[in-house]
Amino acid sequence: MEETCPKLLTKQELDSMSARMGANADQWLEKKLKPTKARKPKADKAIRRPPKVVANPFAGYLMRLDDYQRCYPLFAMDIIEGIARLDWHNRDIGQGGVSKPLSVRRIITVLEWLPEITNEAVQDLLNLGERHARRYVKAVELAIPRMMKCRPDSLRFEMDGIEAPRKSCDWDDELLPPTPEELAKLHHDLRTFTEYGTADKYERQYPAMPVGGVVVALPKRELVRQMLAEGKSVKAIEREVGITAKTIRRWREEGQAA
Repeated sequence: MEETCPKLLTKQELDSMSARMGANADQWLEKKLKPTKARKPKADKAIRRPPKVVANPFAGYLMRLDDYQRCYPLFAMDIIEGIARLDWHNRDIGQGGVSKPLSVRRIITVLEWLPEITNEAVQDLLNLGERHARRYVKAVELAIPRMMKCRPDSLRFEMDGIEAPRKSCDWDDELLPPTPEELAKLHHDLRTFTEYGTADKYERQYPAMPVGGVVVALPKRELVRQMLAEGKSVKAIEREVGITAKTIRRWREEGQAA
């Protein structure tokens, strides 16, 4: 029995079949595959927001030395200690780890030295990491408005540049008030010797000097005015007297207006 050979396609039939299969493949790809979208050019990175700044009106007013010992602001200790003991680590009950309170001494150090409190300034002053320094910035931000409400009148007068009103002394029941003769003798003993010059001349010749950051003999406002009249810069006065540049400029403007 003779085998029949299969019929081979001619070249024209092969070309026609190839074109038909190619068209079907292109049609299938067009339906199944999504066209690629052109990528949008990357936008410039958003500009970083300026760092948070907390104005500190207590800078230069809290540091006091008593027999070479550091004195804490007693009027604000309840506020500072309460804020230091808040839950700054935000851990749930029963979770591991030790949630230590913030350092009261470090909070007071920030209040004493930094007129403008930022995270970077606290990092440099206390040598802390960024996350831990942010806790101290928040603690000081909570403390300042509460301290402003409970500050004593003497500190309020000093910060506002107001001369404290004079009050009469209340004598103890066991003590007798001085007689006119005793008061006259006291005034005589405390008199300024003007044999060789007037009192104004002595004050100009021997001005009061700041000692240990505390101005002796002259009110701070008068000393600042005297230094401004001598031509000293605001920054130099701020370093020497311990008063913020904002207060010095305000006193200068008030003096010019007067």
